[in-house]
Amino acid sequence: MKPIHNTYTPVADFIEEYIQSHTVRAHMPGHKGIAPTNHQDAIYAHDLTEITGADSLYEAEGILLQSEEITTLLFGSYHTYYSAGGSSQCIKTMCALACAYHYQNHTQRPLILAGRNAHKTFIHASQLLRFDIKWLESNNDDSLCECKITPDSLEKALSSLDALPCALYLTSPDYLGNILDIKELATVCHKYHMILLVDNAHGAYLKFMDEPFIHPIDDGADLVCDSAHKTLPALTGAAYLHISKHAPAALLKLSATVRDYSVMFGSTSPSYLIMESMDHVNEWLIKHPDAYKQFAIKISKLKQNIKALGFHLRESEPFKITLSVPNQGKSLMADLTAHHIECEYADPDFVVLMLSPLNSDEDLSRINHVFASLSHKEKYLQNRMKRMKTSLPEVKYQPYELLFASEEEIDVDDKCIGRICVRCHIGCPPAILPIVPGEVINAQTITVLMKYDIKTIHVLKNL
Repeated sequence: MKPIHNTYTPVADFIEEYIQSHTVRAHMPGHKGIAPTNHQDAIYAHDLTEITGADSLYEAEGILLQSEEITTLLFGSYHTYYSAGGSSQCIKTMCALACAYHYQNHTQRPLILAGRNAHKTFIHASQLLRFDIKWLESNNDDSLCECKITPDSLEKALSSLDALPCALYLTSPDYLGNILDIKELATVCHKYHMILLVDNAHGAYLKFMDEPFIHPIDDGADLVCDSAHKTLPALTGAAYLHISKHAPAALLKLSATVRDYSVMFGSTSPSYLIMESMDHVNEWLIKHPDAYKQFAIKISKLKQNIKALGFHLRESEPFKITLSVPNQGKSLMADLTAHHIECEYADPDFVVLMLSPLNSDEDLSRINHVFASLSHKEKYLQNRMKRMKTSLPEVKYQPYELLFASEEEIDVDDKCIGRICVRCHIGCPPAILPIVPGEVINAQTITVLMKYDIKTIHVLKNL
């Protein structure tokens, strides 16, 4: 790929030139490029604001637009927009675009169909934008993190609805590494004149892999968000919002409003450190075009070694090692931490390690050695998984209807049954709610809440 604008890194180049100019920083931020303690000043020196020549993310027409254009070429999108507010900001912006797309030809409230393993940011988007949600469920899941939607199950769900949704929202890959059949699901969506939104936060690197691992933007999705920081070498908070070249013309016309929606959900002072890191990612990807393909070979060998030790690994995307350890997830996480290996995620039944080409061969060797040292523990080699029941609770309200409702916090026990959820706290990871605001708590809900160690829940106050 040849440089456009004579450079791969317009943002980084500008910042470096600004540092070397020794300009008086009579502008924000307050540190003026100098660390307040005995740390290196380099990070502070690179932390700028929207000064002359630095462009402005939400009105980008200079170096930030140039950097986005390089990313757009790398991903092959209609346009790729930067976010310094993570995929959370991108998800809300995608939902705003879906609502705007709907209101071009309709007056009733938008309805978005969604996989039940949606990140809680999607529920927050519903509360802020006031669109209705209709959940899809899967009867083949072992975890909150999963929702194995198929083209057939999507067709069946659509045939049962009185009104068609404006969009389908999916999570792929999910936290356990499952990848949905985006290509066929997109075909169903477009048959029903719906747009497809994909939370691909864990899969930015898929663009740089060979088949069968395909980025959703190449598989028919219309809007896709990626967390650049999760699998690419960017700083935490770096994310992309991609619009497909093949999106409906009416949606492409809305691209002029993307930055207006995005700023509603993020700081008006996005971090230049984050945006500069995205600039450097472009250069790194261009100079290392096969890095992910080559590293996938190493990870595949590591997975084979771990399997040979007797551990049960789930089929997953290439760079996740997902171990199935029923009722032993927290214990295995503790053992790994004690050996100075920090995993990405652990719940009662699964442990997930998430790797990238920036992990060294020594890292992989240490992981292999630690699993070998743990292979004598029989409890980690069992795989008698008790499948979760995932039938959906009764819906009394949409999430936005209870945003400011009178509520009370109660213990999770049988006395909760019949109460209406207003808020349910679950951290990130996985940030997937066992019960959504507006749903009625039932016995199955109690079981799931207790499994994930959620001890209290906020419910609609009895008046």
